[in-house]
Amino acid sequence: MADDNKRIHFIPPLPPKREKRIGIYCRVSSNSTNQLKSLIAQVSALTRLTAANPKWLLVDAYKDIASSRTGSSRKEFIRLLQDCKSGDVEIILTKSISRFGRDTVEILDPLNQLKAHGVRVIFEQEGLDTANTDKRRVENAGLYSRRVERSASRLVVHTPQV
Repeated sequence: MADDNKRIHFIPPLPPKREKRIGIYCRVSSNSTNQLKSLIAQVSALTRLTAANPKWLLVDAYKDIASSRTGSSRKEFIRLLQDCKSGDVEIILTKSISRFGRDTVEILDPLNQLKAHGVRVIFEQEGLDTANTDKRRVENAGLYSRRVERSASRLVVHTPQV
C-alpha cells in the first residue's frame, strides 16, 4: 500500500506575462471642477482599458492641466516622450487626438518622434492606432477633432443663460 502516500498537487498556471509597457496620457485645459472631473474620467477609462488587456502593463499615467492654446508647459507630456525614447513606454493610450495638440504640426511632430522610436499611439475616441493607420488619416482626424471642439466651444460661449 505504498501508493496511499501519493498525493496530487495542483499547480496553477502562471498568469500571462504582460509584455507591452503602456503609458496613458490625459490632459485638460484648466483646473475648473468640470475639467478636473474630466481628467479623472480619462485616467479611469484608460486605466480600465489597459487592465482589460492581459498583455499590457501600465507603466504610468501622465496627466497635464495645460492649454496648448496658451502655450502652457506640458511637463507630463514631455516626461512621457522622454520615457518613450528611453524604452520605458512602448504604447501610449490617450482619449483623443486633441490631447496631443490643436494643430497639425503640434500633433505630427511628437507622433513622428514616437514612430522613430517604435512607439505606438492609440487614440481611443477616434479609434486610431498608429500601428495600422497612415499619416493622412491621423491628419484628417486632427482636423475633424479641432472643428468639433471649436463648434462645441462656440455653443457654450453663445448659449444664453436662463
